[in-house]
Amino acid sequence: MKKILRFLPLYTIGAGIACGILRNSLFAAADGRGLLPLNNPANLPLILLTALALLFMGVYGVFANEKDFRIVLPLPVQDVGCFAAAVGHFIWFFNATGEAPLFDYLKLVTAVLFFAIAVYRRLSRKGPLLLPALLSLCMMILCFGQYRQWGQYTQLMEYLFPALSALFIALYSLEFCYMELPEHNAKKTFILNQAALFCTLACMEQNPYHVLICVWLVSGLFTSPYRMVLPQDVRQLMDKLENAGFTVYAVGGCVRDAMLGLTPHDYDLCTNATPEQMCDVFAGHQLIKSGEKHGTIGVVLEHTVYEITTYRTESSYSDNRHPDEVTFVDSIQEDLARRDFTVNAMAFHPKTGYIDPFGGQKDLQKGILRAVGDPETRFQEDALRILRGVRFACRFNLTPEEKTLQAMENLADLLDSLAVERVYSEMTQILCLMDSENLNTYRTVILQVIPELKDSNGFLQHNKNHAYDVLTHTAHVLGGVEKDPALRWAALLHDVGKPQTFTQDETGTGHFYGHAKESAQIAGDVLHRLKAPNAIGEQVVFLIEHHMDPLSEDKTALRRKLSKYGAENLRKLMALQKADEMGKGTAKVGADRRYEKMLLALTQLEKEEGCLQIRDLAINGHDLMALGFEAGPALGECQKQLLELVLSGEIPNEKDPLTEKAKAFLNR
Repeated sequence: MKKILRFLPLYTIGAGIACGILRNSLFAAADGRGLLPLNNPANLPLILLTALALLFMGVYGVFANEKDFRIVLPLPVQDVGCFAAAVGHFIWFFNATGEAPLFDYLKLVTAVLFFAIAVYRRLSRKGPLLLPALLSLCMMILCFGQYRQWGQYTQLMEYLFPALSALFIALYSLEFCYMELPEHNAKKTFILNQAALFCTLACMEQNPYHVLICVWLVSGLFTSPYRMVLPQDVRQLMDKLENAGFTVYAVGGCVRDAMLGLTPHDYDLCTNATPEQMCDVFAGHQLIKSGEKHGTIGVVLEHTVYEITTYRTESSYSDNRHPDEVTFVDSIQEDLARRDFTVNAMAFHPKTGYIDPFGGQKDLQKGILRAVGDPETRFQEDALRILRGVRFACRFNLTPEEKTLQAMENLADLLDSLAVERVYSEMTQILCLMDSENLNTYRTVILQVIPELKDSNGFLQHNKNHAYDVLTHTAHVLGGVEKDPALRWAALLHDVGKPQTFTQDETGTGHFYGHAKESAQIAGDVLHRLKAPNAIGEQVVFLIEHHMDPLSEDKTALRRKLSKYGAENLRKLMALQKADEMGKGTAKVGADRRYEKMLLALTQLEKEEGCLQIRDLAINGHDLMALGFEAGPALGECQKQLLELVLSGEIPNEKDPLTEKAKAFLNR
């Protein structure tokens, strides 16, 4: 699936090229305006190819939101194509004979825009922003000019597809104006923008020099020309330091995210100013000095804390977590050399661009996670980097290079020295990013953090209902639930008690009687050891303890469960049971439909707002005491009985029938 998504833009190009070639080959059959009659047989393949290209673009837009599918070529290739296309337009225009119609002038304007985009990129080091939107406007007007003859025989496809593509271009370009919105993926926007523009031109033109435009557009699909956009507050901090005579860069995760086309959540700055000098520069601001001895000062602007750190190197790490001593230096390159991974060891300045001494950008482009320098040294300095590496790999779809992965596995026992609170925090983030493949890839690290899972590794279930060993099944269940912390922890630990409860009957079939209760007990111990929040721990234990409970779409049975468990717990229990069923490797086609029906029935029950709790009964404790009940167990038992009768549908939730049943209960 990932490979298909990665190359969907290329499939779109292929459909566009096919449209262009087919249109050129059929040009002789067209009328004087270059149009094919609507009933011409050649229309069918053209329309199908058009629909296919639009489908590819739509699928990519929907499913490529969270992952970045990297396709990269040098930017100059695109600009050379752009310049050549512009020159071709000028030569063609001035050699043309006769009076040029309106849309020919628009072609000339289009060429100028192509050229302007190239110059703009070279000078400002950022993407085209609104220029493609202007270009798409010309494309749409060109469509009207070239296909202005309307009627029954107008070639609708030859107008419709370029116009729709141009509309896509305009929308995607406008998105660039909102690059600071959370989680905005500028790279996806740019790729879709280029794909739409390419297909527009491929379907519209027959002139040979448009091949040069296509070269430019194709190369545009293989690069990320946008620059890092720094918020105004960050620029203000940088300007103050620079005006005081210091150098300063944005560093680390914010640079990495910008290169991936994502909007960073926070910005860290690095400078050659010492903490004392920073305090002088920002004397008029609220400062946070808790990290001063390590060179970090927090500056508060608009209720946001921006951390600024002095360039530094670090000595040995006695506790495998914190440096024994830091030394301030004057070089940003020396500071970057102390960082964990190449993708995090990059810096950016809006005037000078990127500083990338360890090839972090190249590793991002290739999807590689690589430690800076010797990986074993990096992980021995700070064992938490092992878990951070797993998190980065899962989040950004990176593959650890061989030495880095080997060092993570060899030094996994260092994780035992970390504070359990940090381990829990990292593990929760990792679990909410993992898929089934990730758990298998990093099982050595995960099993070190949660040794209770070691017995599950390779444990065969000897049951026809299970195609996988326990840990592999767990991996599939983990990837099958939504990215909710409680659900992910429950999925990871839901079968942790299976090895302890395993038995075989006389036929050799494996059974795990009571494994849900055993797993819940172990899960509770694990989360208690990691000091997980009580609310998370309680919900995880509940989900695991009840993950084998029978659930039904029958409304009466479901109403009882809803009353007993609550809506949130019941929804998560359904999700866990569905993933558990589908993760066995033996589920029949359509097995998930039963859970969809249950979820639909649950949604309907919630909308009905019926009686689900004792407090929802039409008769309360005061009413029962007026009938003769005394405060105590008998009154509570009566309320439970009345609720059960209402839930089963035997009596309505109305005062009179409830009163009659209460009187009968009192007489007994």
